[in-house]
Amino acid sequence: MGRAPVLSLLTLVLLAAPAAAETYRWVDGKGVVNYSDQPPQQGPVAGEREALIEEALTLSGVRKQIEVLPTQVRAGAEAAQSSLPPRERALVAKIIGEAFRSAPILASVRTAFEQRYDPMQMGLLLVQLRTPLARKMTELEGEAFAPDFIQKLRAFVAQLKDAPPAQGRMARLAQLDAISGTTDLMLELRVAAIAAAVKALSPLMPPERRIASARVDAAARDLVGRQRDTTGQETLLTFLYVYRDATEQELDEYIGIGGSESGRWFQDVYRKALLQALTASTERAVRGVAGSFPPKPR
Repeated sequence: MGRAPVLSLLTLVLLAAPAAAETYRWVDGKGVVNYSDQPPQQGPVAGEREALIEEALTLSGVRKQIEVLPTQVRAGAEAAQSSLPPRERALVAKIIGEAFRSAPILASVRTAFEQRYDPMQMGLLLVQLRTPLARKMTELEGEAFAPDFIQKLRAFVAQLKDAPPAQGRMARLAQLDAISGTTDLMLELRVAAIAAAVKALSPLMPPERRIASARVDAAARDLVGRQRDTTGQETLLTFLYVYRDATEQELDEYIGIGGSESGRWFQDVYRKALLQALTASTERAVRGVAGSFPPKPR
């Protein structure tokens, strides 16, 4: 899904898309899809606020995604620094792993939901997350966190040359990407990571080489913007593999879940919190690496 080095973002497919202006769609606890010109007459799910937030983070796959983040980041760091001597490479990986610890990131996301808590939206969201369909799709998405995911994905893509997917299937997956904002979020994370790294390193540079913050942001967006088409194609290939056992009907229903008002609410809160938390982690990592490897004198 656009191999951003910091993490896989498959679990975001549950979350986001504008709902129709006057038509409401929801899935009840029995998995039945409902349509009406009136809002669903479902009250908030009973339970303490903190407990419901924890359940939503677990059922959506967000908790698992964040928990595997340090391992993914550390592996990416080790691969990116393969030219360094082993001792220095290990030090860089340790610094980055510490900067991207899952506990603070999860705490930031949890705090964001506590601050923007909406009991009705949380209740409606959990009604959908508890359905067999949502549980199945989240389980499929969990495969993206397996250690051998990249190898399996490459083997799957190689087989597509002899058995290309149907156009209808690709259209559904493209719609899933569009309503979930998966590609867009990955690109936003790349922009944030690049900008945070440059800004964190700026104080270590000679004054004449420092770049204004506005120019850093613009340059990062321009650079990442050129990757949009490639990243979108990678997202579709990843979706093809992850959802290979989902039927067309299940995909259609899952796309509908993503377009619900509660799904968009959840996505908005999570997206902003994740971007903020990962930007802060990137800045800590860059400062830590810069402090451990001061510039050599000319």
